[in-house]
Amino acid sequence: MTLSGDARARLLPPSLPNVAHVPPPYCYRCPWSLERPACAIACAVAVQTTLCARSDDPRGIAAVVMEPHAGTNGIVAPPEYWPRLREICTAHGVVLIADEVMSAFGRVGEWFAWQRYGNAGRPDLVTLAKGVTGAHAPLGAVVVAPHIAAFFEDRMLYTGLTYSGHPLCCAAGVAALDAYAEERLIERSRAIGGRLRSHLARLEARHACIGDIRGDGAFFVLELVRDRASRRPLSPWPETAPELSELVRLGLEKGVSFAVRGNLVILAPPLVIADAELDRGLDLLDALLSDCVDPFVSERTS
Repeated sequence: MTLSGDARARLLPPSLPNVAHVPPPYCYRCPWSLERPACAIACAVAVQTTLCARSDDPRGIAAVVMEPHAGTNGIVAPPEYWPRLREICTAHGVVLIADEVMSAFGRVGEWFAWQRYGNAGRPDLVTLAKGVTGAHAPLGAVVVAPHIAAFFEDRMLYTGLTYSGHPLCCAAGVAALDAYAEERLIERSRAIGGRLRSHLARLEARHACIGDIRGDGAFFVLELVRDRASRRPLSPWPETAPELSELVRLGLEKGVSFAVRGNLVILAPPLVIADAELDRGLDLLDALLSDCVDPFVSERTS
């Protein structure tokens, strides 16, 4: 949990020693007060600075761990970030680990999120779960590149997976992989992404409470604000504003469950969702933003 970019997780004991955190590529609220793409490059260079600062440590740097796409913190790095991070890790001889527990298996329109940046961004290890079985059974996995696998030909790779190799879960994983391919769900995610992007652009024009929209495929994040010009959030992170809690409550009454965290609305519909179902959910979100949030922002659009 110490590796996590989730501030809640880092408060939990026990913590691991020798873990360094770097500023995230959160360009909407850039830690360097820069705009895209300069923010993305500065955040990647911060990793390089940390690696250089520890270059004399005899223990060295084990790895850089990063999500290629958003997780529960809702941060989606701009396209310039991940390729630059790969270059930096290669130059320093440091292993790059892609945490794809949430973003793999079509969630962002590719089998794996890192593929959005081409083979030049290929990580050395990838951690997987959730979508590997379509969530039908608990299963985790670590995929390693050939040069890493060669090292472990005569060594044990201790991944720490509690149910590693469980036959029932592995059978669910094989079946899920077949379903992704046979039902063309990766392509379906891209189609969902186009539909989401179009709908959300219209919502952004209608609701001044939407400060930022970011995402790809079937994984988008809305960041809500009280003032679009100043980017003042609805509530201090990671608190959820009462207005947003009310939106969730009313959504459930209408049969739609909206995932929220802090000031974020996380839209991650199932890859098998029908267009009509997706449209209904977005139309409801439109209405609920008008009723629950818009009255409390400093400016409104018609």
